[in-house]
Amino acid sequence: MVPINTGIRRVIVVVLDGLRPDAITRFGLTHLQRAMQGGAHTVEGTTVTPSVTAAAMTSLFTGVPPRVHGIESDRFHIPSPRRKLLPMTQLVSEFGLPVSVCMAEIPFLFRGLAKRFARVAGVDDANFVGNTAPEIVMAARGRLAMQRRGLMLFHWPDADRAGHQHGWMSAPYADAARRLDATFGLLAALCEIGRDPGTLLIALADHGGGGVKPDDHDSAHPHDRTIPIVLSGGGVTAGRLAPMTSLLDVPPTVLWSLGIPIPASWTGRPLLEAFSPMEVAA
Repeated sequence: MVPINTGIRRVIVVVLDGLRPDAITRFGLTHLQRAMQGGAHTVEGTTVTPSVTAAAMTSLFTGVPPRVHGIESDRFHIPSPRRKLLPMTQLVSEFGLPVSVCMAEIPFLFRGLAKRFARVAGVDDANFVGNTAPEIVMAARGRLAMQRRGLMLFHWPDADRAGHQHGWMSAPYADAARRLDATFGLLAALCEIGRDPGTLLIALADHGGGGVKPDDHDSAHPHDRTIPIVLSGGGVTAGRLAPMTSLLDVPPTVLWSLGIPIPASWTGRPLLEAFSPMEVAA
């Protein structure tokens, strides 16, 4: 696909770890509901197989399914891919745009290794500060204000942690989901979504949970495999995303919106239906 000038300078991707789509209405997640009403969305998106964080996050970074990138469990490790990988972060960096990643704190002994992996993947600034979504965002406020172009990727673990400890859709899970929603509202305000046409905000879950086991998410059950995907901000037209939208469609959408060529080896497609016809044809 030929790159176009969309006018989008910055893409912010937020992974709402373990947020089931039905939690949005059941627990009154008003900020996400508002983003869905004003943006493009689906509550019937699909994640990868297996529906676990390590596999899904690696697919988000590389644009290919687990059977290709080689991480097919919930254990992060150096993969043995079946073909050369072209990470999204590396492609954005090679295009001359900055890349930042903001995630929860990791054990001290692994921080150096994590930052080295990040540099290899083209990440300019890797932040592992905070334990909850609000803490992660507050720690990144300076970066949000300074980085007005390129890619920023957030991972918020709150709902997944509550699901594993107390069960999906439990009262603690509901509290965690509401905390994610409030933080999403804060992030949207900090990014001036709705006022800054140059910023695109994409929120999605990596998996659901509670399908077969109340405190797990690794199965073919729809509650485990179905995820919400929401696009708002720069150039997004209100409406529903096409059926069968996948987590694997997010990486091509990021590259397309920034005017970067999409690798032919990637599995997904850019979500062009989320944008105005004039912008797509520009």
